Amino acid sequence: MRRVSFLAGLIVLASAFVAEAGTPRLARIVPPGGQRGTTVEVMLQGKYLDKPEEVLVYEPGITVESIESVEGNIEIRGYRGRVEAGSGIRVKLKIADNCPLGVHGMRLRTAAGISEYQRFSVGPFATIEEDERTPQARNDKRESSQAVPLNSTVLGRMIEPTDVDLYRIEAKQGQRLSAEIEAVRLGVDQGIPDLHLAVLDANGKRLIAADDSALFLQDPVVSLVAPNDGLYFVEIRHTTYSAANDVYRLHVGTFARPTGLYPAGGPAEKELSVRVLGDPKGDWSQTVTLPATESSRDFRFVAVDAESNIPTPTPNTLRVSPFDNVLEAEPNDSEDAIKSQSAASLPIAFNGIIEKSGDVDCFRFTAKKGERFKVHCLANAFGSPLDPTIWIKQVGAKGNPQRATDSRPNQLGYPPFGGMNRDTLDPFLDFTVAADGDYVLGVEDDRGNGGADFVYRVEISPEIDAVYVYIPQDGEAAFQPQSRQSISVPSGGRYNTQLSIINSNRPFSGELELVALGLPEGVTMHAPRVTPAMPRVPVVFEAAPDAKLQGKFIEIVARPVGDDSKGDAERKLVSGFRQSIPMSASGNNDYYVFNTFEKLAIAVTESAPFSIEIDEPKSALVQNGEISLKFKIVRAEGFEEPVSVAMEWKPNGVSTGTPITIRTEKSEGEYLLGAARNATAGAYQVTLSAVSGAQRPAYRDGANRTYVSTKAFKLLVAEPHIDAKFARASIERGKTANITVKLNHLKPFEGKAKATLARLPRGVELVEPFREITSEDKEVTFTLKATDECLTGGYQGITLDLIVTEEGQAVRQLSGIGTLRIDAERGVKAASK
Repeated sequence: MRRVSFLAGLIVLASAFVAEAGTPRLARIVPPGGQRGTTVEVMLQGKYLDKPEEVLVYEPGITVESIESVEGNIEIRGYRGRVEAGSGIRVKLKIADNCPLGVHGMRLRTAAGISEYQRFSVGPFATIEEDERTPQARNDKRESSQAVPLNSTVLGRMIEPTDVDLYRIEAKQGQRLSAEIEAVRLGVDQGIPDLHLAVLDANGKRLIAADDSALFLQDPVVSLVAPNDGLYFVEIRHTTYSAANDVYRLHVGTFARPTGLYPAGGPAEKELSVRVLGDPKGDWSQTVTLPATESSRDFRFVAVDAESNIPTPTPNTLRVSPFDNVLEAEPNDSEDAIKSQSAASLPIAFNGIIEKSGDVDCFRFTAKKGERFKVHCLANAFGSPLDPTIWIKQVGAKGNPQRATDSRPNQLGYPPFGGMNRDTLDPFLDFTVAADGDYVLGVEDDRGNGGADFVYRVEISPEIDAVYVYIPQDGEAAFQPQSRQSISVPSGGRYNTQLSIINSNRPFSGELELVALGLPEGVTMHAPRVTPAMPRVPVVFEAAPDAKLQGKFIEIVARPVGDDSKGDAERKLVSGFRQSIPMSASGNNDYYVFNTFEKLAIAVTESAPFSIEIDEPKSALVQNGEISLKFKIVRAEGFEEPVSVAMEWKPNGVSTGTPITIRTEKSEGEYLLGAARNATAGAYQVTLSAVSGAQRPAYRDGANRTYVSTKAFKLLVAEPHIDAKFARASIERGKTANITVKLNHLKPFEGKAKATLARLPRGVELVEPFREITSEDKEVTFTLKATDECLTGGYQGITLDLIVTEEGQAVRQLSGIGTLRIDAERGVKAASK
């Protein structure tokens, strides 16, 4: 089988994408990484990539020097391939000398919108591509292995399930040899590149191997001291031989690959001496000055070998906090063991290592009655193998301590998500001090394990009321977690989404105003207030006709408004935007990579080829009733695609049908809403959205979609006009009979209403289909006819169907439940059962 190079193969793959204009779909960045201090040419590959405008980069250190569309037969770095129009973008990225090592996030902005988020990795080493262009160059055996220099990065690809890649290096006795794979961390939508990594000696003997790591989950790392001068081989293969086309970056060299850092964090704006753990040559220390911060945050720490000055290719995580450190002092495995230790004052960060099986670390602190603290133990967040449990008790107190083994997403300020985010394996306690005095904090491994790199950090800080804003995941796009997680507003048009809030601890019982900070010029956001009864609301972004095409990152915050008896208006809230984007899924949406951001990508795009206008309802939607919303699709000249219309957000108890498709030959339609008996009465701001395409949503077909929205309009959900009570009635088969409905008027109406009966049993008909009533009528009587088709016995479920005309609009209501007994004809025996 003839193989091609990594880059050439992906150029060919791009030809599978069909070129159409529309919202960009970014599938991959090729290559998925580059060397710090260089300019790298990359290809952005996907669909609908026409008219590229810019690349939005989340982290500092990377700038875009040029961006252009490519199509046809092209050559990139010596490899040739064909790219179809709209499926490839050539970008030159300048990576600064001081660019932070590790993953950087990117989105492509075109004239039509913003793409999905994708990852690009920055490393310290030059990149060498795996080369398998000929059968003779296959690197699946030691004899044909590809030679690579130490301290380099190899860009490779596992082409088939049984593929094996071997790389040949030379080392001297006593040199550190480290290898690390970036695959899962590069991020993919579905599937995980679960790779196995091993180092072999010159004779093929396996010296060390790994197929995952506590540090990076499915990305393995290994490190050893070379036992002899000579050749060594780095082997990569699939763990289960069950996948293909997995892309990886292999870092190989003499660098240190720490499996842990101690302490795992420190105070802001101070020097911290960090012990580097897991080095086969022994632990060593490195000093770092931590940045300023007002709240605890992660910091990228890069270990640098003191002898060679060679950095670790990907960083470890350190925590930076605005309070001091306390390091564990042995013995500290029980309350009695720490009697002589001074009690720490809060806030504080306790740091330690569960060094052996069954180990318990205890710390002492003092607190006053009524104080509220959040107690957060971090271990998994650093890639520590520790599965932590924490507990707190007052010194000398009897009974069970307050205990935690994990955390909820809202406690961490994360939006809800499917699958398991490893950060939630770290325990979190909301701790309210019961009495003045000293308390004991205990830390242990939930499984009773321990080891030299079982590092943890417990931060105890004052509890702060926080409300975070996020875009809920689209429930109809379970396999597309990035669906509509950015904002693309057409110039002169509107785009709608939904915003919801996360309460980090105590629910906020007052009203909140949503405010967008840093919107592009010419863009406004319209949002109703958030209330405890309505924590999710519809939001409309609108761009002026003269708004320039542009993109940026914005924040959305929630601010208290008004006054209430509980004093919520006086509570100080921390607020901001949060977004979680999961990647690298396995099984039932079990994601291995979570990207959490505090900013939202937004763009002003070219004018949409259609818009939707609403004929605002002049009457209310009554409980247990229906109403039709009239709308119009306005098409630009030449736009002939079908458009589907739906109401994505609706008030509690209000139901909608399936989306309505407006075909090319039509421009108007009606959208039916129904309200349950228990629908919450009130005035709501709602929208209708319209999307190009006949099926809505058609996520799995990869079809292009353009979204627009009506302006926000008022929908009034109200109590019904009439409460109907049915008198019991009976009818003989083949005869007629009357049924009377008592009318209790709850809300008067003008003129006459049309009344009928719905849900009649089979074979029972109305002699007169409709009766007219007024607000003065106390009852209405209908004449029924029982045909030979009806079945004898009792029937329950008849209801009054009422149509009231308000402001020229028909409002339908159902009310009451009636019972009808159907008897056999007199003189005719009922059939035996």
